[in-house]
Amino acid sequence: MKVLLTGHQGYIGSVMAPMLQAAGHDVTGLDSHLFERCTFGDEEVAIGGLRMDLRDVQPEHLEGFDAVIHLAAISNDPVGDLNPAGTYEINHAASVRLAEAAKQAGVGRFLFSSSCSLYGAAGTAILDEDAAFNPVTPYGTSKVWVERDVAALADDDFCPTYLRNATAYGASPRLRADVVVNNLVGFALTTGEVLLQSDGTPWRPLVHVSDIARAFLAVLAAPREVVHNQAFNVGASTENYQIREIAEIVEAAVPGSVIRFADEAGPDLRSYRVDCGKLAAALPAFKPQWTVARGVEQLVDAYRRHGLTEQEFTGPRFLRIKYIRKLMAEGRVGDDLRWLADPPVAAEPVAAEPVRVAPAVAAGDGAEAQPARQPCRFCGAPLEQTMVDLGMSPLCESYLTAAELDRMEPFYPLCVYVCGSCFLVQLQQYVSAEDIFTEYAYFSSYSDSWVDHARRYADQMIERLDLGPRSLVVELASNDGYLLQHFVQRGVPSLGIEPAANVAAAAVERGVPTRVEFFGEQSAGQLLAEEGAADLIAANNVLAQVPDLNDFVAGIKVLLAPGGVATVEFPHLGRLIEGNQFDTIYHEHFSYFSLYTTERVFGAHGMTIFDVDQLPTHGGSLRVYARHAEDEAKPVTERVEALRRQELDDGVNRLDYYRSFGQQVISTKHRLLEFLIAAKAEGRSIAGYGAPGKGNTLLNYCGIRTDFLDYTVDRNPYKQGRYLPGTHIPILHPDRLRETRPDYVLILPWNLADEIMRQLAFVREWGGRFVVPIPKVQVVS
Repeated sequence: MKVLLTGHQGYIGSVMAPMLQAAGHDVTGLDSHLFERCTFGDEEVAIGGLRMDLRDVQPEHLEGFDAVIHLAAISNDPVGDLNPAGTYEINHAASVRLAEAAKQAGVGRFLFSSSCSLYGAAGTAILDEDAAFNPVTPYGTSKVWVERDVAALADDDFCPTYLRNATAYGASPRLRADVVVNNLVGFALTTGEVLLQSDGTPWRPLVHVSDIARAFLAVLAAPREVVHNQAFNVGASTENYQIREIAEIVEAAVPGSVIRFADEAGPDLRSYRVDCGKLAAALPAFKPQWTVARGVEQLVDAYRRHGLTEQEFTGPRFLRIKYIRKLMAEGRVGDDLRWLADPPVAAEPVAAEPVRVAPAVAAGDGAEAQPARQPCRFCGAPLEQTMVDLGMSPLCESYLTAAELDRMEPFYPLCVYVCGSCFLVQLQQYVSAEDIFTEYAYFSSYSDSWVDHARRYADQMIERLDLGPRSLVVELASNDGYLLQHFVQRGVPSLGIEPAANVAAAAVERGVPTRVEFFGEQSAGQLLAEEGAADLIAANNVLAQVPDLNDFVAGIKVLLAPGGVATVEFPHLGRLIEGNQFDTIYHEHFSYFSLYTTERVFGAHGMTIFDVDQLPTHGGSLRVYARHAEDEAKPVTERVEALRRQELDDGVNRLDYYRSFGQQVISTKHRLLEFLIAAKAEGRSIAGYGAPGKGNTLLNYCGIRTDFLDYTVDRNPYKQGRYLPGTHIPILHPDRLRETRPDYVLILPWNLADEIMRQLAFVREWGGRFVVPIPKVQVVS
């Protein structure tokens, strides 16, 4: 069957999705990605998905599906109590609208994830599906209402089924620590105490998360007449326990742990036992595989392998209420649980997660909605001052195949803001980092000068920090091993962290150990536990590409050894403005840094910038050296003091400094177009060299397409045979220059102009000339 699975990134959904796929179903997910960062252990199997809020689903999103499995909900009582009205809106109203849309779209099966919590305060009686409802929370009440309203939709063409899950437990790629078994095991392992929040007397029916998935699979495969408009308690009748009994199982499984009642422990109104005989009789092929005792053993093993700590277990990642409050405090999610930052979009399914994020489109009017502007990604202040507006542009590294040229290509605003509080220059985030960097077209090793720059850095740091066989060097966003290969060759243990699997594979081929993951505070803790602290952390040209700036720098703080050094290279904002380098602005670069702002960012996370190098790379960059603030063995150098004074004299802490940049950019656009128009009027041929991200900003902003530029060439085989985003200029092998002998070669990676002109000296053989567009148009014979 072709199945739409809502909530596929949740606790149950991330287990169910691969099981559906393994059973031969064609699965598409639908999720708001509210808990996309709440990962645990191994990554879940990637599936295609719609990234959107359940409340925005329309019938057209459901066309072509045979079945909808509806898991998505506010699925924790404390979260539901945080905003009861919002809980009813999502869990009840949106769920009923989803069923109505599914029926309208011709979906035949609708499997609703209900809950035994709708029985609520039921005491010790064993309840079957005909028992009275007595919910005590908004979550339980919403389940009652959905079953009632969806049942009214059932007819010969629309078959709903209601699976009333017992209380779930067990390991999942999206672990929850706020369900009773998972919670008790976690506390036992991390604190030695099986901590009870109630008096231990309430009853709960329990079911492993994998058995829930098996039940849905069984219903999906069942004859329609067996499950049509039926409710089933999901679990096993033998798996009803008092909370105290669960605690005793956990205590026995975790040696040295003891049961303790929390100071506020008392009676819990939610107490019920259920009979699951109806499901067993209707679908005899379904047999639960797990008991609580086995599930506790699984959790103990999973927690130990993960290296779970008390701080992590009780933090926001695994506790839904804490995570929601964190998102609200960060200004990313509103009281209605809608995204304020990174808004999801209703879109066509894509081949695999992660999926695209873009501004939502208002239903019915075809106009782009105007989401609230995201606040400063560092300090949270409102963004009110525009530095430059480069119009609409596609993702600069999203190179197209020939088959993609006739498809819709997303463009996003490329408007640069400066924070009036911390003076961080930044873009709004329209796409997720996962969408951009999971597969990446940039391979650092295709630039000879950049590889040489990396070699010199490695030699310098080995000598400066006395690095050797007992040291550890970690590079963040390590690309294809261009830098770490020099440390490896010198016998210094090294580890790359690179989110793009295709690029990381090239590093591994070079002998550079590389982990494919995004870096942040959470992953830093895992790295620290598994690899140890880093003596040197290198982060070259990645700080600008991090949407969650605070999480990234907090991760550096966690991973860095007490006496260690972190070096961070990034294009210097001062040189960007002075050199009119507007083409270095693109969606993949979320932020642009001065030393002034960088010191504030690192200082907020307990780190000090103690040295700085001013580099010629990328049109003028900084390499800052950071240490723990408490590491006073490394005094702040005069170089830092001098650059700090220079920036303040220039006015980086005043908004006037940023306001004139936009006019500079317009003037450069006019000059470049004047040259190209004149050259074409004279019958000259023009080709490009390079397909860098900055070139795509330049070409799209200036409106330069194949009417000006016949083609461009690039040494990177990954790009050859593809087309530039937006402009659709073909990317060819550099040999094409010899074949066509263009009059002009427009050098798009202008920061490497000297290197490129040396490589292309043969162009002069037929009188060809080079054009360098930035900081001003120059023609070089």
